[in-house]
Amino acid sequence: MSSNEEVVCPWCQTEIVWDPEIGPEDECPHCFNELNDYRSIDLKVKQTGQKLRFNEQEYAESDEDLSLAWEDSDEPLDKYGEKVQQLTDEQEEAPECSSCHEFLLLAGTEVTSGASFTPTIPKTLGSAFLTGPFTTDVYVCPSCFRVEKVLSDTDRLLMVERIKSE
Repeated sequence: MSSNEEVVCPWCQTEIVWDPEIGPEDECPHCFNELNDYRSIDLKVKQTGQKLRFNEQEYAESDEDLSLAWEDSDEPLDKYGEKVQQLTDEQEEAPECSSCHEFLLLAGTEVTSGASFTPTIPKTLGSAFLTGPFTTDVYVCPSCFRVEKVLSDTDRLLMVERIKSE
């Protein structure tokens, strides 16, 4: 493997840049997955009749279930990934996950009331720069399922104005 080759971790999908002096990594520096073929598998799916085939054994399934065959197929196992991409494209803003750097999906908003939030009053300002109620946008990572909150646009502007005016 050359030092110029682009490598992506098969588990967290993070691009890994090799240090030419040290050489290739044995594990991903982000998710610590081993980068050899030990834990990496490539699954393909296709629709079949009413049986699930795995390692030459057949398992009967109910009529409601979609049957899958774990054998050669042209359709990759990423219907989830396609839908996640469509959801991300619909969003105005898609911040990166702080853990795995995947784009986050906007799940909704959360209002924090004044009663449930106790602001800190910095000595420099003499008053709180964020007071309740305020709204946060709640994002979920489709890869590692970390939940992150970001202050809404309106409350961001309010916070900036409070800090500037003091």
